[in-house]
Amino acid sequence: MNSDNVAGKESIKDLYNEAKQRIRLILSMFGRYEPEKINPLPDDKSFAAISNLINSIMSSAQFESDNQYRNAIVEISNWMNCAFNKEFLNKHEALYPNPLYVVRKGAEILHSFLHRDLRRKQFSSEEDEIYRNYITMISSLPDPRNKKLDQEDVDGMIDNLLKSS
Repeated sequence: MNSDNVAGKESIKDLYNEAKQRIRLILSMFGRYEPEKINPLPDDKSFAAISNLINSIMSSAQFESDNQYRNAIVEISNWMNCAFNKEFLNKHEALYPNPLYVVRKGAEILHSFLHRDLRRKQFSSEEDEIYRNYITMISSLPDPRNKKLDQEDVDGMIDNLLKSS
């Protein structure tokens, strides 16, 4: 039973290491963004790559047991995934904070949460404040998760995920 635990920890650690690399790619493709300005969307190729990377990060926490980090990683990546679509970003580009900036900020926070020692299950007071500030920031924007998808969109997303894996 201990060997399963060790193997599980190693696989989660590997998944998180891969997710950290993906986040680094996302951050480098984004470049520098500012909350009070309209930030230009990445070009179509970069946009598609970032979208696929965000999707892959969402799944990284599913193997970890229920704890503050896992729940935060799932919530942040889910919001990022829903918000990172051209329709939402273009429609709300004039809002403060800029939605693209908030997606980038979410990637920075995920990067730090994925860097932690996996034995830690509770936030430090600083991490708790960072997480609460992010939740406050996203709550000031329209919620992209409320959008219902039609079956064609769902089928298309599944097809895209299967192609990318």
